[in-house]
Amino acid sequence: TNGSLSFLFDRKGIFTVPKGDIDEDEFELELIDAGAEDIELDEDGFFNITTSMEDFGPMMKKLEELAIEPETAELQRISHETKTLEKEDALKILKVIELFEDDDDVQKVFHNLEITDELIEEI
Repeated sequence: TNGSLSFLFDRKGIFTVPKGDIDEDEFELELIDAGAEDIELDEDGFFNITTSMEDFGPMMKKLEELAIEPETAELQRISHETKTLEKEDALKILKVIELFEDDDDVQKVFHNLEITDELIEEI
């Protein structure tokens, strides 16, 4: 059933914004005022911004005001806790996830599988 396991996840707004020549401290203050819950700068030079679902619209508006085009902006379900499985079991689960994602009737697949470095190497 659609949403039958939604209690295991929080709906969050996830934005990816290229750093460019943005002043990091000032930018973070602007985003906090717009409802950012978490702001991280990754090694590829992108800000990863997390908001509550309710603050998704205000964050989009703030980015527009700052004339910043997000690389991605989407609502996602983030699990409360992740599960780590043995490599063999995790690979089986990833195959099932891939089958779901390949189904035209499925819009988005969310899971709580912890994707370890070892698992990434295996894929």
